[in-house]
Amino acid sequence: MSSLRNAVKRVTHKERSQPRARAHLGILEKKKDYRLRARDYHAKEDRIRAMRQKASMRNPDEFYFGMKNAEVRDGRHRRTQEATNNELEHIIGPDAVKVMKGQDLSYVRMQRQKDAKKIERLRASLHLLSGAGGEEGDNDKVSRQKRKHTIFVDGKEEAANFDVAGHFGTAPELAGRAFNRPRISDLGVDPKDDEYDEEEEEVYVPTQKELARDAKAAKKRAKKVA
Repeated sequence: MSSLRNAVKRVTHKERSQPRARAHLGILEKKKDYRLRARDYHAKEDRIRAMRQKASMRNPDEFYFGMKNAEVRDGRHRRTQEATNNELEHIIGPDAVKVMKGQDLSYVRMQRQKDAKKIERLRASLHLLSGAGGEEGDNDKVSRQKRKHTIFVDGKEEAANFDVAGHFGTAPELAGRAFNRPRISDLGVDPKDDEYDEEEEEVYVPTQKELARDAKAAKKRAKKVA
């Protein structure tokens, strides 16, 4: 009998489709879909109701020691960096922390020495720069100080016709310098040549602000390590 029942063609049950007038709304929602949506909606309602009740019963003087190790940043509640570091130090041990801080301090010292050598190398390359018109700061005050170089001659006539460039054996453009006056033989350039340009001989000069910024950055790195 059962085999005969399976041989008989059964009616195919079809689900109701979305009417043509409501096709733009998508697939027709079935009851099982409604159940899932309703459960999610009511679960959210219950959570909101519980949160409102908790907020209404909140004690303004409430305090926990865990609040000292947490903060709200960008709308998110998280532990502070200090609390995280203390927890990490407790896990790995104080000896390992000392070794790590020593390595960081050694790196900062190495970078500081490297920057100091770079500054010294740049200063050593200032052999063809004049001291006039310096940057603001201490170098500017030093450059504004009028320097004197006294030369003794035999008489007033020789003093009136005294040639500074010829006396020092340098170019007339460099005669006004109070230091580092290279001779024409050292320059290897004819000062009467039109192609001679003093600006071409200039090299990069680190300003006082750049030196102060490098020193400030080194102090910050050392402070972070300590």
